[in-house]
Amino acid sequence: MKKSLIAVAVAGLFAAPVAMAEVTLSGAINLGIEIAKSGSAPANNFFGGGNPAVNSVTRTLLNANYSHVDLDSVDDIGGGNKIIFHYQLVAQPQQASGSANDFNRNSYLGVMGSWGAFKMGTNENVYERFMYQADPLEGAVGPGGNLMILGTPGAGTAFDQGQAACGVNGPGFGCIGFYRRTDQTIWYESPNFSGFSFEVDYTLSAFKTAPQAPAAADDPTVLSIGGKWQPEGAPFYVDVAYEKHDGLFALNAINGPGTATSSDDDAIQVGGGFTFGDWGLGARYEQLSYSTNATATGHMTKLERDAFWFAVKWTLPTGYVGAELGIADSWETSCVGGNAANTGCPGTDTGAKMFGIGYFHNLSKQSQLQFIYGRTDNETNASYTQAGAANGGQLGADHQVFHAGIKHTF
Repeated sequence: MKKSLIAVAVAGLFAAPVAMAEVTLSGAINLGIEIAKSGSAPANNFFGGGNPAVNSVTRTLLNANYSHVDLDSVDDIGGGNKIIFHYQLVAQPQQASGSANDFNRNSYLGVMGSWGAFKMGTNENVYERFMYQADPLEGAVGPGGNLMILGTPGAGTAFDQGQAACGVNGPGFGCIGFYRRTDQTIWYESPNFSGFSFEVDYTLSAFKTAPQAPAAADDPTVLSIGGKWQPEGAPFYVDVAYEKHDGLFALNAINGPGTATSSDDDAIQVGGGFTFGDWGLGARYEQLSYSTNATATGHMTKLERDAFWFAVKWTLPTGYVGAELGIADSWETSCVGGNAANTGCPGTDTGAKMFGIGYFHNLSKQSQLQFIYGRTDNETNASYTQAGAANGGQLGADHQVFHAGIKHTF
């Protein structure tokens, strides 16, 4: 439900009435108490990481998940075209540790018509949204969400934001996740062609840096393309997405600083869903591929990882139950110097399994109780994480989380 904001004070300052586009306010606040437990793990020197042994730790916390406040404005400019504005803020009911509150999320200015829409600003790219929208647990990056497995090869990564945060010229720690929100982005959204629609997102070279000898200039860019087929009234959908990262040095998140001067990372996913009666089923396959021109002995030059995801949703008179299972295969890697240089090649025992289940009880059209349980089981050399996990980057540590909260939309 949206509320109109009437800007009469500013208009009253002028001698003549000023026509103003209506602005609407909407959003969702999703806050709950979480109990998160990370298991113990022995010391592990996989890929030279030098991870010390850790004890099991359980902690409680408040998690706001995907809480946000949105401002929207539409201006009809004639000819079937409209200027559209959207501004979204993260809405944390409590201050997030180590980060600013109420920062910009998905925000844009654009124009739309029967030909589609062109937008520019900060974007949650189509590759990520296909995963997020297919998740039955009300938040793909939250407890038990599919982003605990999809979009990452592990490496303790739960979420990456923005191409500006990645390492440059190889010395920094890069961005490994394929679920990301980029700024400096332009994108096109197609109209619906008898059930088929597509989107193309591209980041501009705003973060390109001057050359640092002997390396070439860094130019971190992201290209995200996705298409979906869902005929009107059909009980099914199919989607496919591809995303390409240049200059984001993802393997540095595992290798550490090294000699790489370029990187090229690709991801592809294929998914679909089917609804019959009160039941909905979903499945998804993803392949991630990372490469770099590192020359330091023992450093990876290539990593590939496959993953599979399955979901079920059961609609009830009082709400619904959702559950999902994610399976990540072990890495296939190539390293400078081969296996003899480092026991981490070719990425043995780097797989994981994730299970999530939740019950969502409707209190009204706007408010909902949520109960979610998520669990991630890592193999010896894997570090997939879970929302709220204390030992998220520790190799071999398993994680569990239980969330009980309230979601209020407006």
